[in-house]
Amino acid sequence: MVVGAVVGALLLTPVAQAADGDPVPTPTVAPTDPVAPAPAPTEPAPDPNALPPLVMPAALGSWCETLIPSTSAKSEKNRAQELMAGRAVMSQGGTYLLTEHPNWKPQSGTDTSGDRHVHSLFWALPLLYRGVHTQNAAMVERFRNLIYYWIRDNNSGRGSWVDGSIYGGLRTQTLVCAAQTLNDPTISAAALRDSQTMIRSFGSSREISIGTNNTELIRQTGALAAYCWVADAPGRETAWGHVVAIARGLVQPDGSDVEGSPGYAMYIEKLLVSAERAAATCGIPSDPIPTLRGLMYQFVAQAVRPDYKVLSIGDSINESLRNNFGIGDWRADWIRSAGAAGAPPSTVYTVFDGGYVFGRAGWNPQPGGPDTYYSLRFTSTRPITPHTHDDGGALTLYSKGVEWIGDPGPYRYDNGSSLRYFMKSRAAHSSVTVSNVQRTSSQGVRRVATNSDWELGGNDTTCLADRTWGSVDVTRCTTYVRSVDVFIVSDQVSAARLPGKKKQLKRYAKRTMTQRWQIPPGIGAVSYENDVFTFGADDKRLDVYKSGEGGWDVRTARNGSSVGWFTGEWGQKLPGAVLSREVGLAPTADAHTLVTVFVPRVDGESVPVTIDANGVTVTRNGMTITTPLSVPH
Repeated sequence: MVVGAVVGALLLTPVAQAADGDPVPTPTVAPTDPVAPAPAPTEPAPDPNALPPLVMPAALGSWCETLIPSTSAKSEKNRAQELMAGRAVMSQGGTYLLTEHPNWKPQSGTDTSGDRHVHSLFWALPLLYRGVHTQNAAMVERFRNLIYYWIRDNNSGRGSWVDGSIYGGLRTQTLVCAAQTLNDPTISAAALRDSQTMIRSFGSSREISIGTNNTELIRQTGALAAYCWVADAPGRETAWGHVVAIARGLVQPDGSDVEGSPGYAMYIEKLLVSAERAAATCGIPSDPIPTLRGLMYQFVAQAVRPDYKVLSIGDSINESLRNNFGIGDWRADWIRSAGAAGAPPSTVYTVFDGGYVFGRAGWNPQPGGPDTYYSLRFTSTRPITPHTHDDGGALTLYSKGVEWIGDPGPYRYDNGSSLRYFMKSRAAHSSVTVSNVQRTSSQGVRRVATNSDWELGGNDTTCLADRTWGSVDVTRCTTYVRSVDVFIVSDQVSAARLPGKKKQLKRYAKRTMTQRWQIPPGIGAVSYENDVFTFGADDKRLDVYKSGEGGWDVRTARNGSSVGWFTGEWGQKLPGAVLSREVGLAPTADAHTLVTVFVPRVDGESVPVTIDANGVTVTRNGMTITTPLSVPH
């Protein structure tokens, strides 16, 4: 390119003329030094980082609404204004502060998930959406600048989390949306590069992909969108094959999820809907995605408490269904409308391959009648994911409109948080632990008996074998006695003799089995008399009877300890309590049976319980029922 040229100037000496036109002699001027010609103006050097002029799009690309549907105008406006002010909300991971040119590094206002989500670029989309919807060029320009900054800063040397998991998948979807809307070759190239990375990341050729989680579905849906958009038929077929295999792996044949977390089942349903939309935009059949989605509704319905909230298990919190979950499905409609529309399932005792047992008094509890609902956890038939907690054998119990025994929830996704680490551990759940043994997770917690006579008004019986404690086997058998509305837990402990001669056994640390019941926030201790602990919430009561060794101990949540804390809203910790008892196990062969009976009632109601060799005898409303303790077969 010619930057400039020096052009010589012709110096003209004017000649004076007389009135008649004759020349007038010019005065003699002394010679002077020659004057150097002035340099001509030059063009400035181009900025190699300058963006081409923005051509304002009239509408969002079709893939934007397919992959990431618009939110409400109010939400879109608020998020876009926050971004223009330099604040990016990283989903549940906190708020990331944006400079003009972000450095993409971790910040104090975000947790581990938020620090990684900065690479998803998904959070920047409100700028594009609001900018296009209101024709605000400044917002669209800011969006494009952020995308360009990220592309140039991450052209090479990407860390594993940059392209991995949900972050790479959401970024691929974001780039496809941006490239199609802005018709920008740089962003288009980045979208195609990401799609190739997503495709290569999935190496399975099986029809059912076992061992993946929801993030892989996001990645392959993004790749599908990119290949459909550029009309790459081979890439499209590969990506859709991946989507189908992953979806089949995420949803068990009975509809349960593989995440160990019912809230994530709702999220998977959302991703399946997105995959269906992608297939429609791409012009290909969406089978078998609608069928898999339908299976999930029967599972989620059973994971919902009588107050129409999805149960907190694993990385879920107690929450209502989102307003667009399963629209048109009779079970989902029933739950979303709190029973005003649709219809509930008929079954009141269910067992799912994802490692869940759910039982309830019924789907239409009468005022003042039993509304008891409970859950138990065992090991899934498919590999666990990062959202599964160490909650084998754990119990939750809801009755009289109160959650009496709860799950601590996820707290937040912060790898450096000791509370997050504890809440995922066995000691944070209503189950058992054994100290001073070498633990192994290979055997897991298996179901050995699951049956119910609910259709005749009879009992639910469940037995789970916990074989993770090395030399100590624990089998938890539970019985919900529907006729008198009580819940019985029998923990049978069998400790093997440790190796060595009798006098050598003294060298071993004492094995101790601890049974814990996690008491949620808002529940208070009312009394403790004759080994009966009573908890209360308003005028509702829960009596806890026991037999076997070990006295009750209550620890309430306090600062400096992780014990007893629950998750309220995401990232919010609320104080609860833990009711526990311990039993020492001899180094020789040893066996114990610990029976716990939970009796929900109202204040002033008398429901006496006796535990003896015959089992558990309960008297309620003039009816006396004796239930033998369940034993595994």
